[in-house]
Amino acid sequence: MPHIVIKTISGPSKEQLQAAADQIAAVVNKTMDKPSQYISVSVEEYSFGEWPGVYDEYIKDKDNVLVKPGYSNPSTFG
Repeated sequence: MPHIVIKTISGPSKEQLQAAADQIAAVVNKTMDKPSQYISVSVEEYSFGEWPGVYDEYIKDKDNVLVKPGYSNPSTFG
């Protein structure tokens, strides 16, 4: 508690992903007052071709997506 999942298109280096995960965990620790030892972060990487499926399943029309993307058709980029 809490567990954060980063879903992203493949490309960032392992170091970049680790830095993002560390920073996200620190923000959750600070803003949600959750102890660091209880925060976990995982990364799931997808190809551009897989992203429309990720968008449809996890992002599109989901009430729990609090920061909406600036696109509505992921097939138009890549």
